[in-house]
Amino acid sequence: MKEYDQPVFSLHYVGLNLKKGVTAEHFEQFVQTRGVQIPAYPGWKWSLLKGLRGERENQYMMLYEAESAQHYARYVDAKGGKTALAHAFWQDNPDGQALITEWKTWATFGELPTIFSYYSLLAENRRSSLPAGPNYQPLPGQPAIQRVVGIHNLALHQDVAAATFDQFIVDNVHRIDDYPDWKFHMLKGEGGNRQDQYAVMLIIESMASLNAFHPELDVSTPRALAFVAEHQESERMYEEWRALASFSGAPQLYTDYITIAGNVTA
Repeated sequence: MKEYDQPVFSLHYVGLNLKKGVTAEHFEQFVQTRGVQIPAYPGWKWSLLKGLRGERENQYMMLYEAESAQHYARYVDAKGGKTALAHAFWQDNPDGQALITEWKTWATFGELPTIFSYYSLLAENRRSSLPAGPNYQPLPGQPAIQRVVGIHNLALHQDVAAATFDQFIVDNVHRIDDYPDWKFHMLKGEGGNRQDQYAVMLIIESMASLNAFHPELDVSTPRALAFVAEHQESERMYEEWRALASFSGAPQLYTDYITIAGNVTA
């Protein structure tokens, strides 16, 4: 069922260098003014996320997105290490390597030995109204675009085979209607600390869009309730989903993150 040309998403925990007295403000200023110039591998992009609420509030995560499993495997091996092509890339980009070295004086970077997981894309809502674009984009004279990324871990019910859940999601994802400017992704762990486990990744256009529907943990606005009432086919699909696995949100572990930086180089 896996598609070799499907995107791959990799998540790496990032922690501040507290022994050197680094504050969140100092680190974020560095990343937004200089760190954004760290290049991504060809066919990749990266975003730095900060926990808004949930399990990892005020903690950082590096999100890498590779266009395909092929693009991912060119630069990262099955254990999360750099391939020969990756080492060659950084040799050809000494300025980027110098910025990573500087980054490491402020915080850990999105690479081994930090805890990480990488996921294949099992399914996504291709009818989402979320426009294509980066998760972070500075705009001259305006507030930067800062999308919200929700990572919601799932677990299968006892005796439900992974293949059964995979097939259900692939066959029924077309029944999902996202809120306006939200986009649903179902991810399946391929390596790292959540291998063979599942996560829902929600990409949301802005904090305003998040708050329009869910301004607090597990709180729904009247607009959210009205949307649910108008999209009962999605609700029927979610009930079928709950018979196979836990659903996105409480009581499972999850964090909603705000994107605070992302690579701006080609």
